[in-house]
Amino acid sequence: MPGHVPVLRQEAVRLLVTDPGGTYLDATLGLGGHSREIVAALGGEEARVIAMDCDPAAVERARANPPAPPHRFTAVRGRFSEIDQVLGGLGITGVHGLLADLGISSDQLDDPARGLSFAQDGPLDMRLDPSLPMTADAWIRGTDDRALEAALQSYGELPRARAATRAIRRAASEHHPLTTRTLREALQPIYPGPSRPRRIAQAFQALRIAVNHELEELSALLEIAARVVLPGGTLCVIAYHSLEDRMVKTAIRPPRPMDAWVEPTPSPWVPLTPRPIRPSVEEVRLNPRASSARLRAARRKETGS
Repeated sequence: MPGHVPVLRQEAVRLLVTDPGGTYLDATLGLGGHSREIVAALGGEEARVIAMDCDPAAVERARANPPAPPHRFTAVRGRFSEIDQVLGGLGITGVHGLLADLGISSDQLDDPARGLSFAQDGPLDMRLDPSLPMTADAWIRGTDDRALEAALQSYGELPRARAATRAIRRAASEHHPLTTRTLREALQPIYPGPSRPRRIAQAFQALRIAVNHELEELSALLEIAARVVLPGGTLCVIAYHSLEDRMVKTAIRPPRPMDAWVEPTPSPWVPLTPRPIRPSVEEVRLNPRASSARLRAARRKETGS
């Protein structure tokens, strides 16, 4: 998409591409910015980029305007938990690098019909994959108070989650269906003052994560990456909140056990980023939504090491 600049584009691709003639998986195609950058960094007729997304609109857009010929670029629909099947269906047994940008693309956030933002009124849908059975409205109505409160606390790290749960329940009983506006208005009295937009954003984040099973999908990605990234290849993940970042950090470098006599969990990865790489001041100025991005990368250990 013209004008779209992917987050940490140069930093991610510089770490990702170790073999210019290799095969690379962009597991979060989105608006295609990272895929285009990877294609530009590759050379040779054998080089190939597989770009995957659970959103069919992203896949259709990339197929309509591919950054490279078909033998070098393939866009395919799939979720993280389906990476094995996607690659297997293309006859690929391993990749030289895997990139995942866990952020929500600008076109999704800015589309009121998606219900991902409280900036505009729209249906409370929140599905990144429209084939998922439950919208956020349906998920709220189908879950009990304890699970709703737990989601707000765990996924949104939201203070006063119990009061927010009661407010959401009241709104759901008064409005059929819920919209982004009615949800925002239900939460506003609980969070007065300058922190209000942040708190409402945290509630929206929690519901989105629950509806899309985002942490379960990320767990699947990290498990599958250890199988499909070839020895010497690279895993790069860009996270945007602490829950995701902790999961990535733990997968790359499992914590040492408290008991000194217990052997640490073996890891298939050698960390390349002792600390996460953050966007520059200039990048954040140009793209404020990049401000919370954190890039971690790791090299797949050689067999037997």
